[in-house]
Order: sequence, then C-alpha cells, then structure tokens
Amino acid sequence: MQMYQDIESLPKTPIEPVATIGNFDGVHRGHQAILAKLKEEGERLGAPTMVITFFPHPRQVLRPEDEFHAVMSLRERMRRLWDLGIDHTLVLRFDADMAELTATEFAEEILWDALKVRAMYVGRDMSFGHRREGDVRFLASQGRKLGFTVGLVEAIFSGGQPISSSRIRDLVLAGRMTEATRLLGRPHRVAGTVQEGDKRGRELGFPTANVSADGGMLPPNGVYAAWVTGPDEVRRRGVVNIGVRPTFKEGDAPVVEAHVLDFDGDLYGETLILELVDRIRAEVRFEGPAMLKRQIVRDVIEAKRLLGE
Repeated sequence: MQMYQDIESLPKTPIEPVATIGNFDGVHRGHQAILAKLKEEGERLGAPTMVITFFPHPRQVLRPEDEFHAVMSLRERMRRLWDLGIDHTLVLRFDADMAELTATEFAEEILWDALKVRAMYVGRDMSFGHRREGDVRFLASQGRKLGFTVGLVEAIFSGGQPISSSRIRDLVLAGRMTEATRLLGRPHRVAGTVQEGDKRGRELGFPTANVSADGGMLPPNGVYAAWVTGPDEVRRRGVVNIGVRPTFKEGDAPVVEAHVLDFDGDLYGETLILELVDRIRAEVRFEGPAMLKRQIVRDVIEAKRLLGE
C-alpha cells in the first residue's frame, strides 16, 4: 500500500482511484463494508483503490477541551487498511487551515484536481469541508459537475443500532471487549514497542514484555486475555495487565505488560500487537508478591480457558 502524507507528495500524474473519505477510526465492520465495495468497483473499472483520511482526528482540533481518545493509532489504522487490500491512502493533516477548507474547495482541489477520482463510495453519515457542509447529496452534485460517480453504502447494524466508532469507544472505555470485538470484526488492538522494565514479572515467575503503546485507546486498568503477535508473526496466547501496579505502589501512569504463554525469548525493541479478547478482572492491590503470584496463576488459567487450550 502506498501512503501519501499530503497533496504535494502525490504523483504528478493523477492516480484516478476509486476512493472513499472519512476518519476510519477503528476500521470497524461498517467501514469494512465501504472498503469491500471500493475493491469491488476498483476491480470492475480496473482502477486502484484509495482511502482519504485525516490525522489528527478532527475532534482533537475542533474541540480540544474534550477528553477524546481515538480507537486506534494512525500506524494501526494504516496497518489495518493494508491488511484489507487497499492500494493507496492519502492522510491529510487536519489543522486550522484544513478546517476552513470549504466542501466545494475540497471536491475541486483534492478529489478532482489532485486525484481525478473516478468514483466515490461513502456511508450515509459522511461529511467533509468547513462546518461539515459537504454531505452525500452535495458530493453527488459535485461528482456530476466534475465527472465522477458517487455510490452510497448503507450502514451495518448490530444490536439494533448502526455500528459506529463512537459506540466502539464507549465499549472499550467500559472494558466490554467481547462487545467491541463484535462491532470491530476482530479484537481491539494495542500495539507498541517492547521496552526494558524492572523485571518484577520475571521475579514472580511470569516474565512480561513492557509495551510502550503507540497511541491507541487503552481499556480500563485490569487483566485481559489476549492474543499476542510478535516479529515472527506467530499468534500466541497471553495475559495482559494494564495498570499502575498498586501492589508495588509504582506511580499513576498506566503500564501495559504482556505475559506471553508458551514463549521464552528476547523481545526488547520489537513491536508487539496485543488483541484484547476479554477482561478477566479489575486491577487489585494485593498484600504482597506471594498473593499476587497466586492470583496470576489463576489469571493464566482463565486466559487459557477464554482463548482455548
């Protein structure tokens, strides 16, 4: 997948893609329906596919006072789009200038002048341009004027409601991982680089990899059953602890630690992808290391049950 970080980095000859536009935070099942239609139409027309997206999330710029968390980091978003077979991504920096760009200017300068899009496929609640003035009807009218077609992809429903990034954020923040998985189409991921820690897990008999999370949303502090994928791309069972390690009174910033089952090796400096399948328990302060160790044994047993032997 070719990633472009601004208009200037695009090739001089327009790509002429079948494209979509949006934040695609989480790349959930609703997004996946749009991407599937994009690929289908791209194959029919013999055209490449492109996702036009933004970073940072517009809410972080327009409403900085809100405590907003993106479901996934930009790196994870790109990794997911790559996995789903998208050919190109254009990541537009969302800043004050982008916020002032009108929907007409966006359509003419980016969709047409820079890209010469052949077709656009979007969801019903799509919006773009200053004060979100560009909706599906506006995009269709611009397409007729400039020379591209516009297709609507209907929402995917779960539990009687359309799947959305905001629903997923609420579920992850509540630690309801199995429900988040149903909307995402896969477990919620936390990815990052393994850094050297204080080796407390090893002293307890359960060595852990300290993962410096790359900016994706963290669920509430607690212990989670997870699939762990390392540099060898093998998916292994694991137990992930997210929290402040209250038994040792070690600070207020949450630490992400992964104990990988059936693995013994050096992971320092490597990237781990943690897929959080289910929450085993909340974070608890124990009277000492011995009681904590006994609980970790029970956590491992429960993780094996949840993930399958």
